[in-house]
Amino acid sequence: MARYRSERKFNYPVDDAVRVFLDGGEDAYDMHELENVTAWKVVKEEDDGVRRVGTKEWCAHGQIPRAAQHIISPKMLTWFEHSVWDRQKKIYSFEIEPRYLRKQISCKGQTAYMADGPDKMKRIFEITLKIDIPLFGPILEAAIMELLKKNEEQDFKCCAQSLEKKFGKK
Repeated sequence: MARYRSERKFNYPVDDAVRVFLDGGEDAYDMHELENVTAWKVVKEEDDGVRRVGTKEWCAHGQIPRAAQHIISPKMLTWFEHSVWDRQKKIYSFEIEPRYLRKQISCKGQTAYMADGPDKMKRIFEITLKIDIPLFGPILEAAIMELLKKNEEQDFKCCAQSLEKKFGKK
């Protein structure tokens, strides 16, 4: 099992930032800006004003480790993300449902947003990935986790740029 946790800080009030990140419309960046995302779309979404529950379909590209190329093909890099954005708790939780190898792969996580002093906030991202394939599971977990870390770093930069564009540099 692989786990990753990241804590990022932004020099903007938490309520303003989450409005841009999760309810921002044109102020938010496009997920296609992430380096290894080839497609992303909302499949289903329900929003009652307090919680937004949705399903998104993701397609990615990445280097499949040579040792696992006979098990994993590029078409297998497509999955559904089932998510809940709880506006009161300021927590975005998600669970990944792969299109292939559903019984062997489990992945879930959350992103929490909180105040971190006056006009500052922090974002804590946590994810757990388990690939239950003898011999290859740990190899694939490590490779995928590296891609997720790169995505998180790139997401942080894109979010910071979105905030700066909306509110100015701080």
